[in-house]
Amino acid sequence: MKSVVISRHALLDAQQQALQDLGAEVIEICEQYDPDRDNTRWKEQGVEAVFTVALPPNLLARLSESFRVFTFEMESVGMAESEEQAEAWCAQSPATRSYLPAREGSLRLLEFRSVSEIQIQIQTTRVWEVKP
Repeated sequence: MKSVVISRHALLDAQQQALQDLGAEVIEICEQYDPDRDNTRWKEQGVEAVFTVALPPNLLARLSESFRVFTFEMESVGMAESEEQAEAWCAQSPATRSYLPAREGSLRLLEFRSVSEIQIQIQTTRVWEVKP
């Protein structure tokens, strides 16, 4: 299936293997998603699926209107105090491990676990309205 990957980071070897095993023919990797620009362009290119790590719910909803949406499930397994510590941890399993800066000033350790397909159902509940 023709696919797009939305990610700001290089794919791990295990993520690339998952794409291959799932039959994803990646035609584009991009860092950001603009539904007004990308949905039409990707549909014209025959894209069927989009893979991503994390997007806000409103963007996932827009994606799911046009494509199958899959997410790379990354488990946060702790924090490293230094880049050297994070790199050493990643070196133990480079195909599945990564790290990102965290707000606390340390480095969040992440391990790729699986790929999940997202199916979004939007339900609305009125919580306020204008009084006549």
